[in-house]
Amino acid sequence: MRSLARLLSVVLTLSAVVYCSNKTSPTQPGINATPTPMSTPPPGATPTPSAAHMVNVGPSGSMSFVDTQSGTNVTTIHAGQTVTWVWVSGTHSTTSGACCTANGTWDSGVMSGGSFSHTFGGTGSFPYFCTVHGSLMTGTVVVNP
Repeated sequence: MRSLARLLSVVLTLSAVVYCSNKTSPTQPGINATPTPMSTPPPGATPTPSAAHMVNVGPSGSMSFVDTQSGTNVTTIHAGQTVTWVWVSGTHSTTSGACCTANGTWDSGVMSGGSFSHTFGGTGSFPYFCTVHGSLMTGTVVVNP
């Protein structure tokens, strides 16, 4: 019986402490009940795709597509990510399809400057080419799950 009374006393004391700590006063701010976002996803969660992947178009006056991460004409990303082609020099396009037949997935049109972006929703290998330079200027986007 004494143990039960003591346990009840402890529970009531803790309840009073919790109740009082949630109260605010002019000199003491209350407890912020807003959860803080996690900086890393929990185990098993699908990470959010990162920012756009960049490909330089015509760097140093060349007729080439150069991925800024791989240094080649192959860009490897994950489904849901975006590739941004940035015109460095010359007049070019980025047009989806095996050279030199456009397949309609994307087409920047012929440009002399600026940038063009395309987001890849599905997986696979996506060849592309420049309509101005044909087989002399090609690239591939590889999209992994």
